Amino acid sequence: RGTEEAAPELYGLHGLVLDVARRRELPREQAAALLNLADLDARTGRTREALTRYRAALDAGKAAKDLYATGRAMESVGGAYEELGDYHRAADWYGRALAQRLTQGERADEARLYGRLGAVHTYAGRYGEALRNWRAAASGHRRLGDPAAQARSLSEAARVQEYAGRPHDSLQTCREAVELARSAGDVRLQAALQLRLADTLDRLGDPAAARLHRGAADRLLGEEASAYEIRSASTEN
Repeated sequence: RGTEEAAPELYGLHGLVLDVARRRELPREQAAALLNLADLDARTGRTREALTRYRAALDAGKAAKDLYATGRAMESVGGAYEELGDYHRAADWYGRALAQRLTQGERADEARLYGRLGAVHTYAGRYGEALRNWRAAASGHRRLGDPAAQARSLSEAARVQEYAGRPHDSLQTCREAVELARSAGDVRLQAALQLRLADTLDRLGDPAAARLHRGAADRLLGEEASAYEIRSASTEN
């Protein structure tokens, strides 16, 4: 069942849990129920209602001294503001969530939040802040031993450098990302990065090099398609 189809039933269930938690003055359970209700709002396009509930969940989480609930609520408030196009407030709330994660040493959460900060700063045209956060995200993924995620973060950093009018820097960063994607064995990411390199080289006035990278992307995607066909045939047999 899809989220929208199941939403009325789930609203009723989580609403019942919230009512019980309020009557019994259980702030931790209130926070959990409010987060679940807010997530339903967010997934069904009711972003402003989700924002109100995420803020209420934050208050309940603080009352319960529940670090998970408060961190989750702060990040979700940021996500709601991002969805509404209020990138300044989104960055503020992502920053609050990140500050909490940094005190807890939760590296995967830190890397994700640096990426979310990088994205909203990019949307807002704050390229210096965006680049700093995307590089921090890449460093976080490197420490976690996730070269594919590191490559994706560097790819976004390269995009920001291009937006900021630094195509040569963008080219170098994108090449770093290609090598990481290759080491991770992520063929689709390699191909996407080769195409980004080609576009940048076109803008730098080097169409011959751009054609080479487009050819490399085509070969990568062709190899992946062939490998998929072989796997499918062996599965059928």
